Amino acid sequence: MLKSLKPSELRPGMFVVSYGAGTFDDPLVSVGRLILSRDVARYVPVETDTVLVDLSRSVDVAELAPEECPVPQPLTCLRDELPVAARLYGRTVALARSLMEAVRAGRPLDLFQAAPLMEEMAESLARNETAAITVRLRRLDEYTFAHCANVAVLAMLLGRFLGFSGEDLSQLGLAGLLHDLGKARVPESILNKPGRLSDAEMEIMRRHPLEGYLVLKDRADVPPEVARVVLEHHERTDGGGYPYRLAGQDISLHSQVVGVVDVYDALVSETVYRHAVPPAMALSQLYNLRNKGFCTKCVDMLVKALGIYPVGSFVRLSNGDYGVVAEGNPEQPLHPKVRLIFDARMRPKRAVVLDLARRGPDPDQALSVQECLNPAQYKIDVSRFLL
Repeated sequence: MLKSLKPSELRPGMFVVSYGAGTFDDPLVSVGRLILSRDVARYVPVETDTVLVDLSRSVDVAELAPEECPVPQPLTCLRDELPVAARLYGRTVALARSLMEAVRAGRPLDLFQAAPLMEEMAESLARNETAAITVRLRRLDEYTFAHCANVAVLAMLLGRFLGFSGEDLSQLGLAGLLHDLGKARVPESILNKPGRLSDAEMEIMRRHPLEGYLVLKDRADVPPEVARVVLEHHERTDGGGYPYRLAGQDISLHSQVVGVVDVYDALVSETVYRHAVPPAMALSQLYNLRNKGFCTKCVDMLVKALGIYPVGSFVRLSNGDYGVVAEGNPEQPLHPKVRLIFDARMRPKRAVVLDLARRGPDPDQALSVQECLNPAQYKIDVSRFLL
């Protein structure tokens, strides 16, 4: 739904399509951006008369405030939990690789380590969620295996915000770890094809949920809910998914959770067939798909869990400096903790962490995020500044 507004009526979270009346004095200028700063003059000149906003693509920042969502408090500091989370993440990636290689080679599947490892990961998340989210940004492994580990971490993170706990939470992580197991039965020429898949290739690719389910369904060490997630993680609430075009409540909540984080991690990941998008943009795209295939509550809670500016977002601050979001702030999602890396002229700065929620007389204590940028366009590996 498109609506014309005055610049003074713009608010953070609105998606600006264009501005200008299309006249010689006020030409039409395309914008196509989500406003995530209170300083709207950075996006639209205040002297223009007409701003076209797409309300269907806008994000209500007030709605995403955390009043109604549980905000788990960290039990340990980030510095202490990071090495623990890094070890667990490395073990999870290695396990994903060994499981998929076993299926591809037709060997027996050894899941002895899987459930205990997910329990350890859940305990790490309980101590400090940011640690697990930070270490998953380091992509030193092949995408297929790292993606399985990432989905496990993100599924448990989202599960915590949805009220999952104990065995249910660990099972959610196990489902995330195993969700793409069926891809081991897809030819690598299709998995790693850089171009668009043909109809025949797409049909083979769309069999992977069923193939993974067939591997797991009769195993006593795999809970039925986990096997169900493997089968259903590409189903969509509007009936537009696969392999069975299930809809609404016919899809389990576990499956809907894994389905949402599966798409999020795919969007923020660089692959042979898709360029990564910035985390804030990925969340915006998912937010616009609420009730259009994705569980509304799952998407809302994922935004609350990761923050308006997820950890790893490359941002420009109101003073022109550049930084990487190092930690979210659930109480004030527009004011995360940012690690400074460059000044306004892109010269390296001392890597200090600023808490943008702290307001004070010092100019450095009154900064805000001006813009969320794509680090790939600046040839920046954000993980270097987080670990």
